[in-house]
Amino acid sequence: MKKKVIIVGGEGNGGVIASCIEDNQKRYNDYEWEIVGFINDFEEQVCGYPVIGPLSSIKRFLDTTDYYFSWGIHLVGRNVLTEKMYREANIPKNRLATIIHKSAFVAKNAIIEPGVFIMANCYVGPQAIIGSSSLIMANSMIGHNIEMGELCHCSVGAIMTGYSKMGICSDIAVGSTILAYKKIGAFAMLGAASLATHDIPDYEIHVGSPAKFLKRIKED
Repeated sequence: MKKKVIIVGGEGNGGVIASCIEDNQKRYNDYEWEIVGFINDFEEQVCGYPVIGPLSSIKRFLDTTDYYFSWGIHLVGRNVLTEKMYREANIPKNRLATIIHKSAFVAKNAIIEPGVFIMANCYVGPQAIIGSSSLIMANSMIGHNIEMGELCHCSVGAIMTGYSKMGICSDIAVGSTILAYKKIGAFAMLGAASLATHDIPDYEIHVGSPAKFLKRIKED
């Protein structure tokens, strides 16, 4: 039986999640998930699906339906606000939808926590730990024995080398790479096409190859 899912977000990450579900249905005959609609404060329709309520309506759906939720909000450079919104939504882990594209490879002993989204052609290696509601976009390579906190965002083509780490609600941008044993701190970001050869402290954005400090993320 199909499980009904509400996508929290808009046309960006939310649209990617919707397209993953649609492609799993069309190409792989996988009907695990059925999209009910979107939760969104600003639009009436997203990718052809209705917006069925604002963020403030999540509690009502939790109380009155058996729907699952896929968290698609990640405000790049405003990571603290992303986490604040997520905590306020207060979605229980047993109501978070874990959605993985059928073309992705996920090692059998990787730990995928509730609410994780993994898009097409990704690799998740052995003994990797992926935190709740993290987003891993297409063609990303997530190495063995890595640790990824909840609410992280790996953009298209990002690479986490084995034993690297990402703190809560951190980002690695398009085409960026974290070297082995290095860490992206909580609420921090590695910029596009950048190479992290050192640990990046909490709340900092580093860019370039090798990556260097650019600026701090606003903590409020």
